[in-house]
Amino acid sequence: MIRRSSFFIAGFVLASLSGCSQLNHENSSPEKHSDSTMKSNSPGGEEVALPTIRIGKQILRRTITIPSELLPYRDVAIYPRAQGFVKAIYVDRGSIVKQNQILVEVSAPELEANFRESQARVDSARSALIEVESRVETLKADKAEADANMEAKVANFKRIQFAAQTPGAIAPADIDEAQQSVAAAKAHSQAAARRIVAEKSKVEVFKASAKASEQALQSVSQIRSYLTVRAPFSGVITERNVHEGSLVSSATSNPPMVRIQDVSKLRLTVPVPETAVAGVSQGKMMTFTVPAFVGKKFSARIQRISHGLDRKSRTMAIELDVPNTDLALEPGMYAEVVWQMERPYQTLFAPASSVLSANDRTNLIRVSDGKAEVVPVTRGQTMNDYVEVVGDIHAGDEILVSPSDDIVSGMKVRTHLLSALTSEENHEH
Repeated sequence: MIRRSSFFIAGFVLASLSGCSQLNHENSSPEKHSDSTMKSNSPGGEEVALPTIRIGKQILRRTITIPSELLPYRDVAIYPRAQGFVKAIYVDRGSIVKQNQILVEVSAPELEANFRESQARVDSARSALIEVESRVETLKADKAEADANMEAKVANFKRIQFAAQTPGAIAPADIDEAQQSVAAAKAHSQAAARRIVAEKSKVEVFKASAKASEQALQSVSQIRSYLTVRAPFSGVITERNVHEGSLVSSATSNPPMVRIQDVSKLRLTVPVPETAVAGVSQGKMMTFTVPAFVGKKFSARIQRISHGLDRKSRTMAIELDVPNTDLALEPGMYAEVVWQMERPYQTLFAPASSVLSANDRTNLIRVSDGKAEVVPVTRGQTMNDYVEVVGDIHAGDEILVSPSDDIVSGMKVRTHLLSALTSEENHEH
């Protein structure tokens, strides 16, 4: 637990001492105030010691209330993907559904006709492909037979040539006939090979046609599957706009068939003002209240930080995830977030009573060696009874707790140091 340093000036002490710091202005002139002391309005005209305090550095910690709104974690309006008529609807407003549960069935006669036509094209393309592939196999068999016949003719021609080496054994006419038979067999084999090449090219064409038909069928089938509308996630049906027989289309200008929201977890979107975004960190726990549950506080952690300010509102959207398994909270509820701001560095603070504001100027009165010095400062944010100050002022400087507009720089004052605002440094954790 962090032991924070405290401000040692109690409010009632300041109130009591501030009365003692009033200057006697009646029957006085600037010349009378030029002496070295401040006189009280007591009968004896005794000098009064003005209370002072030493400034210290502190980390700005403050709590503000930010109005925000609870939103569903997921929110989807469901439209049909194809034009048709509602055949059946199985849910209504308030229905709790599971993921992939059937919500609506749509009937589309034209789409069914397209599906059957695409299926017929696929069957026809597949049959044609099978037929041409069969012809290729037949031609391959013919070529194999032609090759075998050619090999036989070649072997016979070689035997005749060998026998012809013996004079008078083979007639020249037989040699010519055998040679012609070989040439005819080769020509037949080559023709069979060309027919195979031609049929194979047809196979590729029919394959491409079959593939195109299958892709068309797949596209129609995909659209056809959309006629059965399923829940994209588990949630609650919060809107229903159609009934059996309703004509529906994919045009987003029409209302959705149904709307589903995931409310088991809610998003709490908080528009944090620019002055309160310092020190925002993911995972930090925040509390909030809703009017529906008076006196009850809810808590949630920061999950998402937009890291960008809206130019019009000068706010940054921060999202908290709110568990809602019991469905007690509802989307759209107004919530007030108790935003705990903590600046990540120290700044100077002074009691609010020590800050003089007049004529668009803000000053502190610093006391050094018994002399007053008016120090212009800029006001920052407030924290309890103290205000953040920025200017030519430093930690440890002694300032008047309840200054007067009549005190000017160089005026001699007698002071009484009450306490100091210590810095939050080197503290135990």
